[in-house]
Amino acid sequence: MNFYVLTLFLHIIGALGLFIGMGMEVIILKQLRDAKTNGQAFAGGGLMKILRTIFLSSTILLLLSGIYLVETSWGWTAWVILGLTLMVVLSVFGSVSGKKVGMTIASLGKPDEFIPEEAKKKLSDPVILKSFIIRTALSLGIIFMMTLKPDWTGGIITIVVTLILGYLISLPSAGKIKELESA
Repeated sequence: MNFYVLTLFLHIIGALGLFIGMGMEVIILKQLRDAKTNGQAFAGGGLMKILRTIFLSSTILLLLSGIYLVETSWGWTAWVILGLTLMVVLSVFGSVSGKKVGMTIASLGKPDEFIPEEAKKKLSDPVILKSFIIRTALSLGIIFMMTLKPDWTGGIITIVVTLILGYLISLPSAGKIKELESA
């Protein structure tokens, strides 16, 4: 068997794991937004721990296989450097959002109590959903770069376009959240 093909397969599995994690993340965010009691929020917090494991293992698989592929086949090209840099940035922003949610859940009282209003606002913060949408768009930009393998100009254009599209897509989401909260 060709080791390049096997490593590429593992690299793709790592990327799929990240997108599976993103799918879980949006479900967890919805669950937390809809939670009425601390116990319901605790359930979302438990899923967040599983989500961290998925993100961590997928990221490690993606990076290890990616470094091998860079060293043996692709080289340190523009799209590789931009994609790797963007992965680090996305990981940092995802961690910040996750910690913010985790700290809010950890501050809650007994499971059968209603979520305090201040904590409910933090768990329903539109910035968390906006961050998720922008990170998803940028992740698709990384996949686009991995597929087309652009030079520096094309890679930077890809990042800027996906960042703008992610931001624009996130605007109606934030507006809908505010409409639901006021209803």
